[in-house]
Amino acid sequence: MIRRKRTDTLPSIGEAARQVLALALASVAVTAAAQASQPRERLTAESVFNRADTNHDGRLSRAEVARFPVFTEKFDELDIDHDGSLSLSEFEAGFNAPQ
Repeated sequence: MIRRKRTDTLPSIGEAARQVLALALASVAVTAAAQASQPRERLTAESVFNRADTNHDGRLSRAEVARFPVFTEKFDELDIDHDGSLSLSEFEAGFNAPQ
């Protein structure tokens, strides 16, 4: 049986590692570029309110406000109508108040 020498050999482990590293770096670069091109959401009272309103009832309970210590401390003061929750307008008053 005659054996032929293969000329199309697999890359060495070092070459394979370099290729994987190059691919990983390219992936990171593409991801970073994509994130940089997307404008960050401007934090507004409404955007924070909507994220905090986990049950989507249009009101913030004490439990939902618990993630924001400054609002937790001022909850009773901001709850103008004393219904035990904050409406968007009540939350906005606290959000836009000077610190």
